Amino acid sequence: MGVSLVAPAEVSAQDGVSMLVADVDDATRPSVSQDGRWVVFEGAVDGRRSVFRTDRNSGETVELSPVPSSVRAGDTVMPRLSSDGCVVVAITEIPYDLFRDDDQLERWDVYRLVVPECGGQPAGWELVSANSSGTAIDGVFTDAPPALSGSGAIVAYVRQLTGAPEGVGTIMVVDITVPVNEVGREEEVAGMPVETPNRAYLYQGARQPVLSENGRHLAFVADTTASAPLPGWAAGPVPGEAATSQVFVWDRSTLDRRNAVHLVSGRGGVPSATGASSPSMSEAGRFIAFVSDDRTLVPADLPPCTPDCPTQVYRFDRDTDANGVFDEAPRGEPLSIVSAVDAGDIAIGVPIAGDGSSWAPTVSADGSQVAFVTDATNLLPSRRGGGGRVSDGDLLVSEMELGTVRRVLDGADLTDVPGAHGNPAMSRTGQVVVFETAAVGPLSGQPTTELGARGIAAVEVTPRLSLAELDFGSTILNLESSELYVRVQNAGPASFEPTLVIVDAPFRVTGGTCAKGILVAAGTTCSVHVTFRPTAVRGYEGTLTVSGNGGNAPTVSSTVRGAAGEPILLAEPGGVDLDAGIIGGTGGRVAIDISNIAFFPTEVGRVFMAGAHPDDFVITEQSCLGRALNPGASCAVEIEFQPTDVGYRNALLVAVTGASQATAGGEYTAAFVGGYAGYEPTFEVTTDSVAVGAQLGIGLEGFPADTTVSIGFDDGSAPWAEVTTSDAGAALALLQTPTRIRAGVHRLVASAGESSIATVEVEFVAAPKRPTPGLPGFGMG
Repeated sequence: MGVSLVAPAEVSAQDGVSMLVADVDDATRPSVSQDGRWVVFEGAVDGRRSVFRTDRNSGETVELSPVPSSVRAGDTVMPRLSSDGCVVVAITEIPYDLFRDDDQLERWDVYRLVVPECGGQPAGWELVSANSSGTAIDGVFTDAPPALSGSGAIVAYVRQLTGAPEGVGTIMVVDITVPVNEVGREEEVAGMPVETPNRAYLYQGARQPVLSENGRHLAFVADTTASAPLPGWAAGPVPGEAATSQVFVWDRSTLDRRNAVHLVSGRGGVPSATGASSPSMSEAGRFIAFVSDDRTLVPADLPPCTPDCPTQVYRFDRDTDANGVFDEAPRGEPLSIVSAVDAGDIAIGVPIAGDGSSWAPTVSADGSQVAFVTDATNLLPSRRGGGGRVSDGDLLVSEMELGTVRRVLDGADLTDVPGAHGNPAMSRTGQVVVFETAAVGPLSGQPTTELGARGIAAVEVTPRLSLAELDFGSTILNLESSELYVRVQNAGPASFEPTLVIVDAPFRVTGGTCAKGILVAAGTTCSVHVTFRPTAVRGYEGTLTVSGNGGNAPTVSSTVRGAAGEPILLAEPGGVDLDAGIIGGTGGRVAIDISNIAFFPTEVGRVFMAGAHPDDFVITEQSCLGRALNPGASCAVEIEFQPTDVGYRNALLVAVTGASQATAGGEYTAAFVGGYAGYEPTFEVTTDSVAVGAQLGIGLEGFPADTTVSIGFDDGSAPWAEVTTSDAGAALALLQTPTRIRAGVHRLVASAGESSIATVEVEFVAAPKRPTPGLPGFGMG
C-alpha cells in the first residue's frame, strides 16, 4: 500500500508516504478521476477559497480558479471532477463570463472548466447556472457540490425554488451539449410538488444531487414525497421543525415523470421514519449508498440511542436479479447495511452494526466497495484515536462481495496515525482513495501537526490476484481442442479491471469475462477461455497473462500445458473450487471421475497432484490403479483440501495411462482443483478481570507456526508483549500487564500480521493504593 499526502510538500520519513503539493492551506473536499491520476480539491490562498488540481503522476499542483485582472475577487468552492479527468465544475463568486454574469446579488454561480489536457484553456471557465435569458442566476446554493456525468457534459446543481420561502431549493440538470436557451438545455428534477410548501414544517426542498456515469440517473435528497404520482411536501416528527427528508433516484430516460422517481431510503416502499441523506451512486446507477439513523431499515444488532441514535451507512440495490432492468419489483432484499462487522455478511443471525456513527459514504464504480468515515470501534480488531474536526473520523472501506471491512490507512507503519479524516473519494476500481485529513504530521513523518493544518491524502492498494494453471492433456495433432476456462480470483483489496489477456502459441484465448471495462470485485472472479492446437508430436508449455489497467495495476500469470496425442482419458469435472480451509486443518473434498473415452481398454498407471500448490491437495482415496478400464468405464479419485498457506491455493490432478506407475508416461488428462485458505486464530485469557500491572495468563491457537505474535491494546498504541508460537501455531504465556493504563474494559489484540488477528476483552481493575504511614509533626501522629 502506498500513501501520499497532498499538502504540505515534504519528504516523508515513512516508507510509501510522500507529499504531493505545497503551500495550500486548509485543503478539503477532494475529487478524483476514474484512473486515480488527477485530484481536484478546495483550499485557501490569499485570503480566499480556490480550486486546485494535482497530478499524482508528477506531483505538480496548479490553481484552477485564479482571479482574473480587473475582476472583483471571490471564493470558488465545492469542486467536482469528471471521471475522465477532463472537466471540473465548481461554485464560484468570480464572474468569469463577463457578458452573462453581472456579479450581483449573492454572486454564487456554477461554472465548468475543460482542462488543457483535453483541449480546454487555462481559466477558461464556462457559465452553467443561467436563467431563461441566458444570464447568471447569482444564487446557487453552496451547501452541496454540483454533480456531473462521467464526460462532464451533464451538470446538476441546487438553486432557489421559484415561489418558495428563502432556502427551499430545487435541482436543475443542464445538458452542456445543447445550446443556451434551446429546448433540452435545462430541466428541473422530477418529483417536486406543484404547490409551494406549507408553513407546518421547515423545508429545504431538493438537494445533494449525484449523477450516474452517463447522466441518466440522478440520486438526490428531498423533503417531499417525490416518488408519489402527485408529489407533495413531506411531514416531520414535530410541527414547526424540519420535515423528514428521504433519498430518491430519478431515471431521466423515463418519459412519464410521474413514474420516474423511486424511493431509495425505505423498506418495502415505506419511507424511513427518521429520513436519510448523503447519497453516493455507482457508475451505472445500480447501487446507491446513503446515511440514516433509522433503526428499522434492516434487521441488525444496533447500538443504543444515547439519546441520539448513531447513523449507519446503507446500500440500496436497484437490480437485485442483475438482469439490467432497474427499479422493477425486487427479487431479493435490496437494502443492506454497510457499516457493520464483516460488511454485514453473515451466515446466521443479524449483522452487528457499528457501535458509533458512520457517515460520508462514497461508492466505487461497480458498487462493490463503499468507503465511509466512522466513529465506530467494533468494525475492526483495532481502533484509532480521534481528533480533527467534528466531521472527521476513522476511514474504512466495506468490500461488499468479499464480506470484509478494511482500514484505508492500514499497516504497521501507520498505527500512530489518528482517525482524523473526512470526505473520501474513490477511483473507478477503488484502488485509489483520496480524502482530507487533519493527520498531516504523522502522514508526513513529522512528530506533530501544526494547529489547524489540513491536507489531502491519497492511498493506493493493489488487489491480490490468483490464476490457476491449465493443462489440456493429450490433444489430437493439428486439431483445435475443446475450450477450457480458468478463473482469475481477486482476493482484494479493491476491484480489478483486466485490460490485456495474452497466451503463448499454440494456445489461443477465445473469450471469457476478463475483458476491458469489466470490473472484477474483491471476492469474485472473471474467466479466460483458452484452446490448444498442437502442431508437432511433443509436449507444450506456455504462459497465460492477465494484466490490469494503469501504471501500478496488478498482473497475474500462470502456466498452460498440453501435448499432442490420442485422447484416451477424460477427467470430470475438469475443474472445481472446494470449500475454504483452515491452515493446519482441512477444507472441502471432491471426487473426480477418470473416464476411458477411447475405443479400446486401457489402464491408469499413475495419478498425482501437480501445478502451483500440489502439497495443499491430498489424494485420500482412488479406484484407478491396478485395474483395467474398459471403453466408457470410469474410476474415481478423491481429493481433500489441506492448505499450508493463506490465499487462493490451486493444483492439478493428473492421470496418466500405463500398465504400472513405473511404465506410466503415455496419454494423460488433468483436472483443476482450488480453494481459499486462511488462519482461524483464537485468543483466550485465564481471567476476565485482572489488576493493573498484574500478571495475565493467555492462550493462543490457530496462528502461523513458529511465528512471533504481538500483544497490545486495540487503540493503535505499540504492543507491550510478544510470544512465539509452536510448530502447531499455539502458545501459552504468563504476561506482565502494563502499569500505566486506565482502569476499565480494554480490548487486547494478538496479531501475527493481517491474516491472523484475534481479540479478547479484559477488565483492568485499579490496584489498591497503599496506606501512607503517619509522620509526627504533620498531624498524623
